[in-house]
Amino acid sequence: MMKKLSGIVATLSLVFILTACGGSGEESSASGGSDESVTLQLGHALSPGTPAADKIDEMAETVEEETDGRVVFDIYPDSQLGSETEMLEQIQVGSMQAGAIMVGSMQTLDMKMAIEDLPYMWKDVEHAREAYKGEFGEKLADIASEQGLTQIGYLEWGKRHITNNEKPIVDPEDLEGVNIRVAETALRVDAFEEVGALPTVMAFSEVYGALQQGALDAQENPLSVINAAKFYEVQDYLSLTGHFYNTVMMMVETDTWDQISEEDQKLIKEETSKISEEVTEMNDSMEEDYLAELEENGMQINDDVNTEAFREAMLPVYDKWEEEVFGKELMDVYREASGWEK
Repeated sequence: MMKKLSGIVATLSLVFILTACGGSGEESSASGGSDESVTLQLGHALSPGTPAADKIDEMAETVEEETDGRVVFDIYPDSQLGSETEMLEQIQVGSMQAGAIMVGSMQTLDMKMAIEDLPYMWKDVEHAREAYKGEFGEKLADIASEQGLTQIGYLEWGKRHITNNEKPIVDPEDLEGVNIRVAETALRVDAFEEVGALPTVMAFSEVYGALQQGALDAQENPLSVINAAKFYEVQDYLSLTGHFYNTVMMMVETDTWDQISEEDQKLIKEETSKISEEVTEMNDSMEEDYLAELEENGMQINDDVNTEAFREAMLPVYDKWEEEVFGKELMDVYREASGWEK
């Protein structure tokens, strides 16, 4: 069973562990790493009740049981430890040891990570999933490694769709002048500005209240989040725009990861890979359930979105960001995996 310790206790535990491993002269285990136990405080912004959040909890329980307590994950969901940007900062300074952070949010460490926020970047979800298993996912992991983070897996967060209170969103022109909340990523702001929207950067924890008070017209998120956050209580229309596809990178601070034996590292990666597959299966199987529940709660669902027109309208951000941020090498890896170039 996972241990819910306070951040202070978790941090002090890590300091003790690192001191014991680095300064006591103890021999490492034959399989690498240390014989000491390691507690990993892991934060994420995922809402409890969504597939990714629930599967992270399951992974933590399994790892603790299978390692006989040598590796313990303390899970803090739903931005309890701050925004994704703040959690990344905490990992880098050592007050957190692990995270499950959306790839696009990691642009605060390296702007190349913003590549995940290219609009309509995958021809279909199958190409997206395969890309993260291949060279594209490896490239992102390499960028994270340069920042002192070891990638241990990816979890699908899914396609993002738009909710609002005015009317169904069918064509890009329907977003003209719409004040829509977006996460703290510059490329998302650029993409929505291309269609005349007024993107507002806001922490997720503030979105429901802003929609309720009319400070925002619209927001965009995957179906699982729209449902879990009960946005149907403050939004009338859901339009299946599918404009962004998000993936969560599960990571451990590298110095801490190195304190874990190779045997336990292997187990952690295997369990992360397992839940990754389970999350994609759940996302597929639950999509109709999400739509049905949203509709039952009064939301009008629009699946007649001119996605080709949206993609065409947002395409100018590709050239701009390739030239100024991503570079040809990374974009070529993306293009090869995208499905659009075939």
